[in-house]
Amino acid sequence: MTSEKNSIDPLAQASSVDDPKMIVEVRDLQTGEIYKVKEFISDHRYDEFITLRGRVREYLNTEKCLYVCAVCGTPAYIVSKHNERRFFFRHIKEDGSCSARTRGMLSQDEIRARKYFGQRESEAHKRIKSLVEESLLADPRFHKIEQEKVWRAARNPKSRRQPDVQAESLSFGRIAFEVQLSTTFLNVVVGRRAFYREEGALLIWVLGRFKPEYRRLMTEDILFPNNSNIFVVDDETVQVSAERRAFHMRCFFRRPLRTGAKIVDQWEEQIVAFSELTLDVETQTAFFFDYAGEERRLRDAIAADEKMRQSKEDDELRCEFFTLWEAFDFFREGDDSDHDIRWQALVSTLEMRGIEIPCRHPDANSGFRAMLIGILSAEAGTPIKWKFKKLIEVAIRMFDGHKEHLLTFGFAVQHFKRDGLINEQDTKGTWAGRRSKIREALRNHDPAFAPDTRWLPALSFLFPDIGRSVQAFLERAEQVFLNEIS
Repeated sequence: MTSEKNSIDPLAQASSVDDPKMIVEVRDLQTGEIYKVKEFISDHRYDEFITLRGRVREYLNTEKCLYVCAVCGTPAYIVSKHNERRFFFRHIKEDGSCSARTRGMLSQDEIRARKYFGQRESEAHKRIKSLVEESLLADPRFHKIEQEKVWRAARNPKSRRQPDVQAESLSFGRIAFEVQLSTTFLNVVVGRRAFYREEGALLIWVLGRFKPEYRRLMTEDILFPNNSNIFVVDDETVQVSAERRAFHMRCFFRRPLRTGAKIVDQWEEQIVAFSELTLDVETQTAFFFDYAGEERRLRDAIAADEKMRQSKEDDELRCEFFTLWEAFDFFREGDDSDHDIRWQALVSTLEMRGIEIPCRHPDANSGFRAMLIGILSAEAGTPIKWKFKKLIEVAIRMFDGHKEHLLTFGFAVQHFKRDGLINEQDTKGTWAGRRSKIREALRNHDPAFAPDTRWLPALSFLFPDIGRSVQAFLERAEQVFLNEIS
């Protein structure tokens, strides 16, 4: 597996640990759905899953939760296996009552105590703090610039934080800067975000350096929720800030690029002014390049191109279908004629889409043939293929021999606005009486008048508008039927 010293493609799928002792299923408390953990994790893109794990943790910090263990109902959050980018769900508390074992011998507090006991703030950390402060002092739009000053919550003075640097902006308000050079726990990251959001202030994480190909998981916990932008303050940015009398930082960001029907990422960096950033307190984001917006634009363009390509292909297949159906009189079934070869190719192509048409030749099924004749006659306003003179004769023939296609024929008559023509031709009132019988039969769910759903996919493909009308009617009728028997 990939270690933390190597970066994973943010557009790749996330992966789970392979351990039967871990939580196998979780329940989503918002939807009630139960998910198999391995499938749930691998269904997410890596960058999106990193953002999700932060959101799950943030909910726990507010004494709510998004997911619980499906076996014991204990709130669960997402963690990564040590030195790997493979994930699993962990119980927030574990008392041995659940078959899943998700926690080691040491608690998080014990791990933190052992890792940092006796350590003092590093000189590198102090240096970056000073660089941030120096950069802010160069910009007259910032004031009340201070290091390590306690920030007390306005609503609860007992709640406090001590940001590395804090300042006030004339155009934005209070801002906290946290320098991050070493690993920290995710709950610390999301806890600080939540604190400053409640304060109506913005938290900005600052690094001493960043290499896209060498990302720690903690860095990704900051990077991906921040619209894939991350900031560095160094000697060069301090110099730029001083020369331009405006606070600047080095911004690393992902830029999505389109390659055919796919999206790939390109990492870029640029020294940017603080005034060029888009700031949002509610989402706790500060970004220079709108990765999410650009990716959305590219994917919309890909989807539009695919829709256009699909529409063109559909039109070509429909054209081929009607060309062959019209030319059926020239078919010589089984003699390998050009028509027969083309029809079999069409059958195979549509079959791959889940669309059935008669496999031997266009008119091999009398019901399918009648459905087409009814629709095409309604379109033309005159009988097609059947040797009648008037459209009303087609309607009567459908009633007498193909009741299963009367609903489709009725929608075709409406769609092509032939109601008036049929009424005009119904000089003896024959069709008016049968139309009343059809409506009563449909209301009573008479099976003799039930549409032949076998050909519904073909109907929807060949005549999309009419197919949608039939499908909508069937869905309404099913709901009415369910209501009646419930």
